[in-house]
Amino acid sequence: MVGVIGAEFQQEILFAFGGGDAEISIAVLDGPVDRTHDCFRGARLVPLDTAAAAQSSDGPATAQGTHIASLIFGQPCSSVEGVAPLCRGLIAPIFRDDRAGCSQADLAEAIELSLDHGADILHISGGLFERRRQPSERLIAAVARCNLRNVLIVVSGARDGCGGLLRRAGATRLLPVGAIDRRGRLIGGGDARLHEIGIAVPGAALVGAALEGSNSVRRGANYAAALIAGVAGLLLGAQSQHGQTPDPGAAGEAILNSATPRMADRAQECQRAWIGRANIEAAASRLTGVLQDTAAASPFGLWHRAQTSSRQSDHAAFRPRA
Repeated sequence: MVGVIGAEFQQEILFAFGGGDAEISIAVLDGPVDRTHDCFRGARLVPLDTAAAAQSSDGPATAQGTHIASLIFGQPCSSVEGVAPLCRGLIAPIFRDDRAGCSQADLAEAIELSLDHGADILHISGGLFERRRQPSERLIAAVARCNLRNVLIVVSGARDGCGGLLRRAGATRLLPVGAIDRRGRLIGGGDARLHEIGIAVPGAALVGAALEGSNSVRRGANYAAALIAGVAGLLLGAQSQHGQTPDPGAAGEAILNSATPRMADRAQECQRAWIGRANIEAAASRLTGVLQDTAAASPFGLWHRAQTSSRQSDHAAFRPRA
């Protein structure tokens, strides 16, 4: 039994390795993001001009995208503290408030734009993707660019994720993430098989940003995957701190190899899980060859984090969407 809920895991991994490196870019392919939320003040967010970004409003896609982005890029001492607040964020929406689902063309476009802007890691949430069995030529080409650039693709491991589609498109550095509850059971797993999920992390009760300056609690593989995408960014930053060239593919392998084997509900199957900061330290040690102490490496770890209110942003009259 895991015995850890998402909120506890979320707090446990905050501010590891100083919160990241501005030279590391994490692209979020989800809904649009409400960048006026107080947690994004000072965040290095770059909005990309995708088709979905042009159609954004205050709907469910924006609510989800805002929550996801805050789990990664929420600033220290704000109402939502993200796991990699110092990393550069590329916001490449693929889901729209006025339409359910994402076409292969929209997904390929967002991947291409993210690569054009220097993405090291792609986080792609689950949703209604075009259900053609075979990937399009454009998507195959976009994935080939990811492979060539050694970009790590972190995806939702739930049944509505796009991991299978990207695998058929030829993705070689793909990390599907599942969410588990306190008892180690997959959240919203449905027909997802354990062997299709690279790693599972506690994904219940994750606190993130909501629309109009508030906060909310969500659960599921989309949000668990956001935490792991942020952690991957931290690991690349740790490589830079030790004078090494950041290697996203190797970071993905380090995450997998530092996971804790845990028995699932079915006795014949076992899942790899992360449950705390010790997993980050083990992954960083594997990646850099240096014994890691995340508390010593993090200036934020010595701070008393201020308790901020969830009041509406005082600059909400200007509401950029990315």
